[in-house]
Amino acid sequence: MKRRFTPLKLALYAGILLGFVMLESPLVMLANMADPFVLGMPFLFFWNLLWWSVITLLFLVGYWCNWGSRSGSPRAGEA
Repeated sequence: MKRRFTPLKLALYAGILLGFVMLESPLVMLANMADPFVLGMPFLFFWNLLWWSVITLLFLVGYWCNWGSRSGSPRAGEA
């Protein structure tokens, strides 16, 4: 059976990949500044917190959409 990628799944994959790239790649050095304070934190801390929050929200949306399971199968705990 061929897998289908819905626009929501593609958006989740792209968003999570972008979030990981912004956190784990050398691009984080673009935010390695202590000068501008955002919400009382150095910018690098804010940058990490922002992208961590984005990834967490994307995983939560994926969980709510029953991401990764077959379309007809019930969620865990449902009978």
